[in-house]
Amino acid sequence: MRLAKGVSVIVFILMFTLGQTVVTKAATSPVFGAADSYSVLGGSIVSNTGATVVFGDVGVSPSIGVPPHVTGFPPGVVNGSIHDADTSASNAQADNTSLFGAIDQGCDTTYPGVQDLALVSPLVAGVYCSTGSFILTGNLTLAGTGVWIFKSDSTIISSPGSSVTGGDPCNVWWRAVSSIILDTTTVFLGNVLALTTITMNTGAALNGRLLAQTGAVNLNSNTITNTACAAGGGTTGGTTGGTTGGTMGGTLPSTSGLATGISNNLVGFVIVVLAGIVTASSFSTYRRNKETAI
Repeated sequence: MRLAKGVSVIVFILMFTLGQTVVTKAATSPVFGAADSYSVLGGSIVSNTGATVVFGDVGVSPSIGVPPHVTGFPPGVVNGSIHDADTSASNAQADNTSLFGAIDQGCDTTYPGVQDLALVSPLVAGVYCSTGSFILTGNLTLAGTGVWIFKSDSTIISSPGSSVTGGDPCNVWWRAVSSIILDTTTVFLGNVLALTTITMNTGAALNGRLLAQTGAVNLNSNTITNTACAAGGGTTGGTTGGTTGGTMGGTLPSTSGLATGISNNLVGFVIVVLAGIVTASSFSTYRRNKETAI
């Protein structure tokens, strides 16, 4: 009988402890709103040098100085519309401000100071934060599916020839409270949001958007492709917290989808096994008592 009571206590403790990991959070992509059609949006000006090609709209709001506030097209080419401090650009900037706040989500992983993302690649979906700057000196691979948010308390800067691969550009977000620089021949992915300025140096390419709130967007012989995104983020409609179990040498967010699945299954398995032990123990005690009585 004492064994049965002890096992019952163990069952309760395991149910309580393992149950705590079932509740999870996951990064989510906000709705673009009026900013959806914009590949480039500046707060003060948008300037271009060279044969930049932009697929999507280009705009400025609220702007600084006298117009034009969008310059360098031509020689650059805009496969969309140019909105220079008009109502469309104003609405887009208002929604850009909302986006900047919406992706300020709770951190799954926080790096102190400057963090080179190439050194922790690959990364599963989640919210990654730096108390300093994010830099990228090589390749960052986004593994699996879900939403990635990279938040910097300072700047985000890529080195020449660096790259970001994997992931859905609608569900990859870069947020800097200062400026963002994509250096020469960088191949980048996602929605790039800076409180101040964004600069793409010669030959850098982006599948996503450049959205600057207060400062300029500076371009130089770049290619920028805008992917149409579904409401709520993602061309695939998914905003899960990750479907892979690790980062293959990188960092595993504390709320990965695999951990949740394991916890749920493990709780059920433990309950079934220990319930069987309780039943067997009770039956054994019953037999001993009956034999003693005889």
